[in-house]
Amino acid sequence: MVEYVLAKLQDSLSKWKIRAVFLFAEEAHLYLKETYWDDIVTRMRHFGIFTTFITNQPNTIKENIYRQADNIFLFNFVNEHDLEVISRAAKVDAETIISVVRDLPPHHCLVLGEVVRDFPIIVRVKPLEVKAMGETRFFFTEREEGIKKTAD
Repeated sequence: MVEYVLAKLQDSLSKWKIRAVFLFAEEAHLYLKETYWDDIVTRMRHFGIFTTFITNQPNTIKENIYRQADNIFLFNFVNEHDLEVISRAAKVDAETIISVVRDLPPHHCLVLGEVVRDFPIIVRVKPLEVKAMGETRFFFTEREEGIKKTAD
């Protein structure tokens, strides 16, 4: 399905039916394994596809995809292998990235790339005022909340 949509986007863009597309690939690690993505990523600027990959498993994304990235926004990652993979694509040494990102407090991220002229900057990200999906469900917390609701 993803490849079909990408092919249609590429076709529409090459025929100038649409001017540009901003594509957000949430949970990108789940479908970046397909070879079609390599073609899209390497030629996306020429077609007008501007892609943002969002993942919590950066070590599963191929290095050639990272090399095409203009910017990287890193939240708190503690896995050293993940950080080493990402640091290869950045113009900052791996030790700096690893030492900074490991200690980032909640709602902060390290920004790397063209957007900050290759000077790493830590920014504070405003928390969402809505409940985001993707939260871990805890058995005991839910049970306690259910008991409290029943008691009321």
